[in-house]
Amino acid sequence: MQIVFITDAWQPLTGGGQKLYWEVLSRLAKTNWQITVVTRALSNQRNETFFNHRLKVVRLGPVLSFFNPIGRLLFIFQSFFYCIKLKPDRFMATTWLPAITLQLIKVFKKTPLVLLAIGFGSRFKWLEDLITRKFKYNLVITDDWTFKPAKFIPNGVDIPKKQEIKKHRNFTFLFIGRNEPRKGVEFLKQAFLQVKRHYPNSRLCLFGPGFKLISQEQLDRELFKAHCLVLPSLREGHPLILFEAWAHHLPVIATNVGSVGKFVNPKNGYLIQAGDIPALTQAMTKAINNKNLTGMGEAGYNLVKNYTWDKTASAYASSLKYL
Repeated sequence: MQIVFITDAWQPLTGGGQKLYWEVLSRLAKTNWQITVVTRALSNQRNETFFNHRLKVVRLGPVLSFFNPIGRLLFIFQSFFYCIKLKPDRFMATTWLPAITLQLIKVFKKTPLVLLAIGFGSRFKWLEDLITRKFKYNLVITDDWTFKPAKFIPNGVDIPKKQEIKKHRNFTFLFIGRNEPRKGVEFLKQAFLQVKRHYPNSRLCLFGPGFKLISQEQLDRELFKAHCLVLPSLREGHPLILFEAWAHHLPVIATNVGSVGKFVNPKNGYLIQAGDIPALTQAMTKAINNKNLTGMGEAGYNLVKNYTWDKTASAYASSLKYL
């Protein structure tokens, strides 16, 4: 099976989407699938190949920042002209703008088209709806349980080795994600100010693009050292950090968006409505006073230990084979 995968956000840009792409595509390549990743030149890295040339990364265009509008629009046409010469079994693209490339390809080729619909919450809602609901594809795969009638495939998780790392002395809430409006960080900051009035020793640590960037090794340590992860997102698909927190035995406070409500329950965390500052404040206060908070983390771990990247990749393989 030969796949051409079009995305404007391959490595080195870090995020849940890029991790998902790598975990799935690298496993398909290891099982003799031929994968060509067509992406933007976001850095001075050259084209790359992995797994005896079964995974090939082609970087197009000038080296521009990810959010550069000229670079994003230019890539639509650059990727089209590159891909139109190829003859794969499937063309697959991520949301949002790479999906427009698929629509251009459809005019000239009858190759099945697959959309990977993740990362919901675009500022341009009309464009999000156009790409995901109006445009036609042979298959739509999503990590958002609420997005119908797409094929839902849950993400996997890496289970870290248990480490003897002590928790922070003071109760510590942890946020990991990009500093962008849909992540709800401003609501979290307002709620934490309320919590801080009654629990002045409590702490809030923010990591990710726009905050403090840390390595995977540092991230593992912070997940073990914190007391509770907070995901105040206004819109999500299936945030990888949710499973990663539980893989570290860490309980969560999360908003009921996307697939989050499918996994969070009173045994493993607190589920609240997005944008509800009083509810978030109350959940954070409950977490501080919860004598069974460790038990919540264990319940989360017992849930996600069976969600492996191998299973996720296998589900992708089956869906892509049998359109």
